[in-house]
Amino acid sequence: MQMNTVVKRHPSLLASQVNDDVVLFSAERGMYYGTQAVGGRIWSLIQDEMSVSDICDQLLAEFSVERENCERDVLQFLEQLETEGLVKTS
Repeated sequence: MQMNTVVKRHPSLLASQVNDDVVLFSAERGMYYGTQAVGGRIWSLIQDEMSVSDICDQLLAEFSVERENCERDVLQFLEQLETEGLVKTS
């Protein structure tokens, strides 16, 4: 995955907001996944297609974080979602 990769939620997932966290359910895998506040924000941003770079730009505007750390953490989070089949990339 690269900064110009476009990411979107997998359409078959169910998601529910629980306080500041988001709980995801994959019926295909029979698995639940939980995110914390920033992961939940990323999940909300990828309701529609969005590039990794645009996701980072949005998070940098909302949170106090250095760009290098943001990019590394966002890429890592999205790669985990991709590995679990929770997002589609192009």
